[in-house]
Amino acid sequence: MKIALFGASGFLGTKLKKNFVEKGYNVLGVDFQGNSEFKIDATNINEVTSFMEKEKPDFVINTIGLTSSLECEKDHKKAKLLNYETAKNISESSKKIDIPLIFFSSSYVFDGKKGNYSEEDKTSPLNEYGVTKVLAEKEILSLKKGIILRVDIMYGFNGTKKPNGIFQRVLLNEEIGISEPEQIRHPLFVDDLPRIIINLVNQKKYGTLHIAGPDKINMKKFILSLGKIIKNKKIIKKEKFGKSIKIPHNSTFNLSKLKSLGIKTSSLEEAKKIIKKQINSEQL
Repeated sequence: MKIALFGASGFLGTKLKKNFVEKGYNVLGVDFQGNSEFKIDATNINEVTSFMEKEKPDFVINTIGLTSSLECEKDHKKAKLLNYETAKNISESSKKIDIPLIFFSSSYVFDGKKGNYSEEDKTSPLNEYGVTKVLAEKEILSLKKGIILRVDIMYGFNGTKKPNGIFQRVLLNEEIGISEPEQIRHPLFVDDLPRIIINLVNQKKYGTLHIAGPDKINMKKFILSLGKIIKNKKIIKKEKFGKSIKIPHNSTFNLSKLKSLGIKTSSLEEAKKIIKKQINSEQL
């Protein structure tokens, strides 16, 4: 099976590529940075279409995005370009060759006033990041074979010399700025995603799905918990971004649909044990 993976050199893309390759899939790594097999500008519809029509993958995964709420608020044009235009281009190209497309969205499409959001709840983003994700979702929903995976904060370990998302600062014993320490999150262990994606594609489960770990935890406790993996205790600082950025207090998911599909995700404690083993095995 041939998989086109857009954003292959990012935190999520790196994890997906490694896992799929190990399982024998033919992964076409796509990235604008040029450190993947295919250097393609996803903001250019002609480049995307040409690649897709030539390679004809069995399905596509789009992990491209400007995920920093701060950066999105500072530059609305850049946020729309990377979070919406790229999704639109990949969506249109997937439609032309009639293949499934997996798109990663966010819990930030909700305002966070009530939490426990289901797939049927109306979107109500508070900031530009959420707004651009909602726009992108509309493109994916127009596809017969579109899969929108809404996820909350993801964490995991790819290797000391590879992108590790939020865990990177923990590894480096750096302080992590949190604007809302009491913000309630639904952390997702990134290692769970490869098997979930294959499961959904094989069963042709198109549409929107909320994916998260079983733990609901505030940001302060979550970061401190990650710090315990490497005994890093001094890693949190309060950051003030001003009134320009509104952060949803509780945009956690209702996971009933996920559970109805027989899909289980790792708890924070289970994931921490796996991450510790991954770090130790790298050091051997």
